[in-house]
Amino acid sequence: MADMTWTKCRLAEILNEDRGLPDEVAAPAAGLTETDLTELPHREREAALSAFARAARESRDARAGQGLQGEDVPAYKAEDILQGLRGARAALESFPAGERSARGDILLANCRCRPLGGPED
Repeated sequence: MADMTWTKCRLAEILNEDRGLPDEVAAPAAGLTETDLTELPHREREAALSAFARAARESRDARAGQGLQGEDVPAYKAEDILQGLRGARAALESFPAGERSARGDILLANCRCRPLGGPED
């Protein structure tokens, strides 16, 4: 697997995860680059990252039960990251096509996951 240092650090930062993330957990987000995030306009970046974090936490918390804190909270799994990516996709799709940035359009075109709220949710 390619060096995932940037991806793992950025995901841990977004998720406020001080335990770090192993390669296999960060793998669903391996296609995202620093350029992808820096070239997104601020409002799109904030919406996508907020939706990512919320969806990933909800996925993790659903496995653990609500109300757990500290050491009782389980580590993230790849399925949580994928759920986060689905949330980020839905957030980007919420911007009308004519108002969404070119980078947002590229990210959506390259995204392999379905958005949250899709047929299997």
